[in-house]
Amino acid sequence: MDVFLSHITKRYGRILANDGVTVALKPGRIHGLLGENGAGKSTLMRVLAGHVMCDEGCIEVDGARHAGLTPTGAMDLGIGMLSQDPLDFPPLTAWENFTLGGPPRTRRQARDRLAELSESLGFSLRPDDPVERFTVAERQQLELTRLMDADVRLLILDEPTTGISPEQKDILFGILRNFAAQRGRIVILVTHKLAEAEELCHEVLIMRRGRLVGG
Repeated sequence: MDVFLSHITKRYGRILANDGVTVALKPGRIHGLLGENGAGKSTLMRVLAGHVMCDEGCIEVDGARHAGLTPTGAMDLGIGMLSQDPLDFPPLTAWENFTLGGPPRTRRQARDRLAELSESLGFSLRPDDPVERFTVAERQQLELTRLMDADVRLLILDEPTTGISPEQKDILFGILRNFAAQRGRIVILVTHKLAEAEELCHEVLIMRRGRLVGG
């Protein structure tokens, strides 16, 4: 998978969140995207994942140009994002959340598939528990199983270690290394923690005031 963001610009009124950002994302690599709060990291990734429409620029995926993406369009291209606050519905059970946006499944099919993916990733998710009983790490794990079920090829994680233990972080980083090692897949870790980027990433991109200033 080859992904190229070309001159991505996004404005919010007078605020220039992304200022002509151009970056190539290489397959088989874990890319770290660093910068202080307000640097434009999350906005850039939300553009890539289809949650935000850019004002200028385009996204190229395997040579095809896109002026902008929707969340559905991004997922159809194999691009998925794990937000800092997972996008789930706490009153629903784990298996009900797991089915959202996916193919039609019976309760048994959903529970079995969730159990299969959970075991393969080293998670211990309780399919019949409401998500409101889950820890931050478990909510994150549930969203990861849903993205893996959708067979994403580019996985974006926005500050994924916030609110989880060092042991849970080690499990997550192991999953990301295995994911990136699969042919043609890409991981983007959005973080402000340099030590974590150095531990996990093959290369680091640095943003400041909406611009890419290093990498």
